Amino acid sequence: MVDIDIFARVLTAAILLWAAVAKLTSRDPERLEPYGIPPALRSPAYYLLAALEASVALALLLGAPFAPVVAVALGALFVAALSYARARGIRRLDCGCFGSKERSVEALLLRAVGFSALAGLGAFSIEVATPSRETIVVVALVVLAVAVVALAALVLALYRQVGVLTLRVGPGIALELTEEGPVLGEEAPELEELARAGPELAVFFSPGCRLCRQLAPAVRALARDGLPVHVVYENEQPRTFEHWGIPGTPFAVHVVDGIAVAKGTVNTLEQLEQLLAVGAQRVEYAAA
Repeated sequence: MVDIDIFARVLTAAILLWAAVAKLTSRDPERLEPYGIPPALRSPAYYLLAALEASVALALLLGAPFAPVVAVALGALFVAALSYARARGIRRLDCGCFGSKERSVEALLLRAVGFSALAGLGAFSIEVATPSRETIVVVALVVLAVAVVALAALVLALYRQVGVLTLRVGPGIALELTEEGPVLGEEAPELEELARAGPELAVFFSPGCRLCRQLAPAVRALARDGLPVHVVYENEQPRTFEHWGIPGTPFAVHVVDGIAVAKGTVNTLEQLEQLLAVGAQRVEYAAA
């Protein structure tokens, strides 16, 4: 006899462990922004969720009787959070559970419901007759055939994507347009966080922006290196976006002693560093 509940527990535990490891590896609490969590609470909530997922997974593997119920509750939490994000108008997001791929909220909702159903199976003792050897062989051959077809499709998709990415690779410098952002060489617009003393960096993000989430670790790295960095979110400070003339996100402005010296649309750490270098050169030329 085969115990379906044991199989469901092990599979649920594997999914939760995978999700927890993915979160701890990426270390990007800003992924919780689409769910309306305040900035001050995102980091503790992010790591608490990863710890909870890992703890429930271990409890499932150890056979704790309460573990399936907690797993179902966790699945219900996922469904509620995704429903709230969709109600806020967010159509696509990166939940951070299985890599950094952005998916539609509807697809993530279906996945969360499926996870909850799988976790629910672990709460009930279900036994089925052990299949015969011939049945196992046939099923294995079918699974292998499907895997071969799926692998071939993935290879073709990867081949196409390489071509698309080759076309989409942008320039290695930040895109700076005169009509976008604050006027260079003049006092930067009002921003409460600006000290207006020495070099500073103002970075503008918006919710649901995939490039913003990818750029966030680079922004934090600059802050760790000692550069005063001020991150402004469009949904939290829309008037600031208007006063600074921000055309879209992610956008960065290099400010030195309160003066805007460089600006532009940025997508990578390389572009951020190049923008800072251009601003520093302009300050040197102006002082010469």
